[in-house]
Formats: sequence, C-alpha cells, structure tokens
Amino acid sequence: MFGWGELGGAGGGAVKIILLGLWFATCMNSQAQLVQVGPTDPHFCDKIERIKPNLELAKSMVVRGKIVDQSGALFKNSRVELRIYVSSGQQRLMKAVTTDSNGHFDLGEIEAGRYRLLASSNRVFQQPESIECSEKSLCDIQLVLRVNPTDMPESLCPIK
Repeated sequence: MFGWGELGGAGGGAVKIILLGLWFATCMNSQAQLVQVGPTDPHFCDKIERIKPNLELAKSMVVRGKIVDQSGALFKNSRVELRIYVSSGQQRLMKAVTTDSNGHFDLGEIEAGRYRLLASSNRVFQQPESIECSEKSLCDIQLVLRVNPTDMPESLCPIK
C-alpha cells in the first residue's frame, strides 16, 4: 500500500519520489491492447472509390435547390459543398453553404465547368451520382438522398 504520510527526518521527500516511481512503473506495466479500425493501406479509399463529377454546367448559371431524404424529411441547417472536379482523387472546394429550415440552398452563380456537389456532409447518405441542369440560366435541383449501408468497406473513407 502506498501512502503519502510524513515519514519524518531528512530524506522523506526522496521516499515519496520512490513510491511515486513504483506506482508509475506498475501502471506502465499494465497490459493494453491496440485495436486497429479500418484498412492499413493509406490509399485504400482511392482504390475502391472512383469519384466522378456529378454536376456539369455548359454555361454559367445560378445553382440552387432543395434536399430531402427518402421519407421526405428536410435537410435543415445542413452543409452543402460545391467542389471543382480535378480528378477522381482530387477536388477543390469552390463554395460551401448551409440549407435553411426548409432544406433549400443557394450556391449563387456558378461558372461553366465540371463539379462535384456534396449534398450530405457525411456518409450516412449517398451523394447524387448525376445532377441534370437545363440550358437555362437557373439550375434548380430537387435532391432526394438515400441512406447508405454502413457495413460497406468505403463507409470508413472520408466523403468525396
């Protein structure tokens, strides 16, 4: 049993330090188990998931829309990102907005180009594969997101 009572006389402080050292050594020798979650390959996600642009604009237009899930529940105060598509492994954030209390978002005027629109900020919901915009000056998107299975290997990967 270790205690911190006064040991009296000179050197009492040294005894306290030795007792503390014994306690620390005992704790450090406790057994622990290291558990790894997910794959060991740092390029695992890039290998199993091929990202493609899901929004291609032939000309500059205003991009806005509404997001709901399969039950019709609104995506309130949810982050929506528009990324410039560079390659399957690289997209650059262009703009991020938050949906309002009715699930609406407005990205404003977006130049012609190839983009990746992320309508959900996590992997709980599948990202839209393809978003169609007419040749007008307004791209009004009505998205219904489906729930993702959580037992798939890619469920551990960051959202792209």
